[in-house]
Order: sequence, then structure tokens, then C-alpha cells
Amino acid sequence: MTTDPRPTEISLSPQTPAKFPDPLPADTATTDTAPASSPTRPTRADWGRIAIFGIPYAALFLLGAIPASIIPQSWDLTTTNIAIDSVFLVMALAFFWREYASDFSYLHTYPLLKIAVLFGLWFVVAVIQLVSRLAIYGINPPVAENQQLVIDALTSSRLALLFAFFVAVGAPLVEEIFYRHILIGTLSTYAPTWVVASISALLFAYMHCHQWQDMIAYLPISIVLTLVYVFSRKSVTYSWMFHALNNSIMVGLIFLTQDMLPHT
Repeated sequence: MTTDPRPTEISLSPQTPAKFPDPLPADTATTDTAPASSPTRPTRADWGRIAIFGIPYAALFLLGAIPASIIPQSWDLTTTNIAIDSVFLVMALAFFWREYASDFSYLHTYPLLKIAVLFGLWFVVAVIQLVSRLAIYGINPPVAENQQLVIDALTSSRLALLFAFFVAVGAPLVEEIFYRHILIGTLSTYAPTWVVASISALLFAYMHCHQWQDMIAYLPISIVLTLVYVFSRKSVTYSWMFHALNNSIMVGLIFLTQDMLPHT
């Protein structure tokens, strides 16, 4: 009887390296960490935070239901806006600071490129707004009413610097939580993203408009903010950075124009 010349025992050699099982199945391994605002079913606690923050915000800014009895008669419009914005800013930071902190992970890769993209997008939006207004109104387009109110507050109010902070930094933080994180990030677990994103963009533009013509000024920035949020894997921090950049440039231009006017 002959024996099989091939060895039956398992041997390890440089020609046949040992193979060990992967520590994780292929379908569960990930190479990038998704932001905290990625679509996941909200818990009961999440809905509690959303309700406490979102219902008053929607009532005040979308419906305009501000009870006159809670506002002292001695307050002007700027003081009233600062007081209301302060309340919502505290609520946004208290309830959603984890989302902002964790979403900075989007900038872990190519941070300079992603920041440069924001400046490029701002320039594109500015050109679109300018061309649209010139095409409709000619060489002397009117200023949107909401923008005029901001200009008046920044150039005449004693609280101009504090108001400038809320316009440039505070209000964008609050608005990104409501229009992007809640309306898109949360509701996209129940409806297609393109549906809730479209609703968010329209509501954001509507909230800033006092008349239908103002849509020309706000719809482009609203659409771009929505796209920035969606294509950054729903990073509310990244969309806030673009929002704050846009508003900061506007505030800076208003102050610069104010300083230049007396010398012209």
C-alpha cells in the first residue's frame, strides 16, 4: 500500500502565510464616522428636546405669534429681538450642543479645502442674488425689508454690537438646528430627504420674507444652505459655518459702509 506524499498536517511557511478571520464582518466595518445628526430614529427624550425648542420657535418665527403683553412697552425692536434670540440660543446650546460638538468630525479630513469651499459657495450665492435682482429690478434694486431692518439696527441702535453678534453667530446657530437638524436630519427618518429638504428650504426663505419679492434675496442662500447640510453627511456644524460666514460678511459690509459714508 502506498501513502499520499502530500503532508496532511497544517504547516506555515513564507509561501503560504496564515490567514486569520477579519475582526469585523465586511458589512459592519466602517472607515469614517458619520456625524451625530445622521438619520437615526429619535428617542422619546429627543422628541422632548425638539418639542420644547421647536414648537415655540415655529410659533414665534413662522407664525409670528408674539404676545404683545410679554414685551415691555419701553423696549424697541432691536432689544426685543435680542431678548428673544437669547432665549432660543440658550435652548439650542443646552439641548443640541452634542450635535454641534460631534459634527466637527466632518472637518477632520481636508479641513482647509472644506473651509475654502464655503467661501466659494458664498461668492456663487452673492453673484446669483445680484444677477437675479438686477434682472428683475434693474440697476437700482430695492433692499429686502428684513435686510433693511438689520441695517437700521446695526447703524442706529445702542445695542448694535450685541445685535451684530446675534446676526452673525447666534441666529445662524439657532436656525440651523431648526431648519436643518430637525426638519431634515430628524424628519428624513420618516420621509425622503429631498422632500423634507425642499420644505426646509422654502420655510427658511419664507421666514425671512416680509413680501414675496424678498424671496429673490433669500431663496438662493436657503437652497445652498440645504445642499451644504445634505452633502456634508448632515453636519449641522458645517452648515452653521456657512450660515455664519454669510451673515458675518453682511454685517462687516454694513459697518464698513457706515464708516465710509461720512467721508464720501
